[in-house]
Amino acid sequence: MTKPYYETQNGLDFTCTRCGRCCERPGPVFFSDDDLDRAAAFEKITPKAFVKRHGLIEVDGIHALDLPDGTPCSFFDKLKGCQIYEGRPIQCKTWPFWKEVVTRKDSWNRAAEECPGMNQGEHHTPTEIREAIDACKNQGLPEGDAW
Repeated sequence: MTKPYYETQNGLDFTCTRCGRCCERPGPVFFSDDDLDRAAAFEKITPKAFVKRHGLIEVDGIHALDLPDGTPCSFFDKLKGCQIYEGRPIQCKTWPFWKEVVTRKDSWNRAAEECPGMNQGEHHTPTEIREAIDACKNQGLPEGDAW
């Protein structure tokens, strides 16, 4: 079996530049139950009120913010950044160490075309990357298609 790209490279380099490009990508932002509890607590409201306030829907059995293509995440403000940063979901915390991004070199390189923090800065070991992948899996987040 072929090793995933991040293992063949003995890890990958990434430091977030807080540019917000990942927040401006199309696609759902998933909130596991733990994420929902944390984000709601950050806003000092109940999880049910958080779902209602932000119009979360169920996608693959998980609450999600699912905006039309071309619409940035509603928690992102170009001047201030993520408005729920301390309560952000695991999907956001683990970027770009998603299985669909780090398994293949071409997927990593395509994502790096959009994300200036990739291929620079802090080195993350294969163990750290596996932990990020497992964190998403353990929260029940669906895996996306390869980039």
